[in-house]
Amino acid sequence: MNQPFQGTVVPAVTPYLKDGTVDFKGVESVFAHFDSLPAVDGIFVTGAMGDYSVLTTQERKKIMDIALGMNLTKDWVPNTSTLERDTSIELARYAASRGIGTIGVIFPRQCTGFAEVMDYVREILALGVRVFIYQTGNSPYPLSVDELGQLLALQNIVGMKDSCSGRDMYRHVRYISEFGQQIVVIQGIEMLYLSSLAVGARGVIGGGLNVYPQLLTGIRSAYDAGDVRGAAQLQAEVNSLYETISDENTTLAAIKYYLALCGVPIGTTPRKDEPPLSEAKKAYMRGLYERLKIPM
Repeated sequence: MNQPFQGTVVPAVTPYLKDGTVDFKGVESVFAHFDSLPAVDGIFVTGAMGDYSVLTTQERKKIMDIALGMNLTKDWVPNTSTLERDTSIELARYAASRGIGTIGVIFPRQCTGFAEVMDYVREILALGVRVFIYQTGNSPYPLSVDELGQLLALQNIVGMKDSCSGRDMYRHVRYISEFGQQIVVIQGIEMLYLSSLAVGARGVIGGGLNVYPQLLTGIRSAYDAGDVRGAAQLQAEVNSLYETISDENTTLAAIKYYLALCGVPIGTTPRKDEPPLSEAKKAYMRGLYERLKIPM
């Protein structure tokens, strides 16, 4: 369902064929895999983990069409933004024309001030879509709390993914405390999920959720049950796993290798400049697969 998401959200990876072209059959397999997992509540399409910065506009339109045509049961939202404003508007307009009601919005690099952000968001909202703001750690213009409030006055902004660093946690807490009843605020750094839960975050998204979504769902379940110690132990495990998966600059290849172990028929060919997986890293991912091979 193309609805604003919350809970455990996977930023799905984009697979490629050996010649570097998008593996569209593989895209469908990735979406089907996550749509079938009980631990997954939502899917983010062509985000940073999905290589939006190196996909063409036509490729991204086709990926949106694939998700739309699959009638996914999980909530899913496509990222319609690029580094450039004009292309971002084109993708948002295409999504609206296809009946996609909720889209993810990352501020393009031309948004260096709040006036530019307001103009950009107004133009997108005029298309009749709902907006889920996707604030990354390197956003060209991180919103202040007051500025978020001004944007919400425009209506139809339904959520925000905030990839806050430790130093931005105060701002993150204020987003939730002041606007958490109006919009869904989810943590965009999985290593900080438990901290955000304690102040009312309604979900989490992060690259490692392609591998271990059940652990993040477990954190939420333990926390809701009052088992803070158990939630903290799971959070420590997530943090350790992410550190290992992301070492050697082979995060995407490691994730794709793991998904292949799960029966998702994709390869590890990258489009970005990324070294191949070492045999040691493959062995680690196989061991992790055996350890996590439980219902997700």
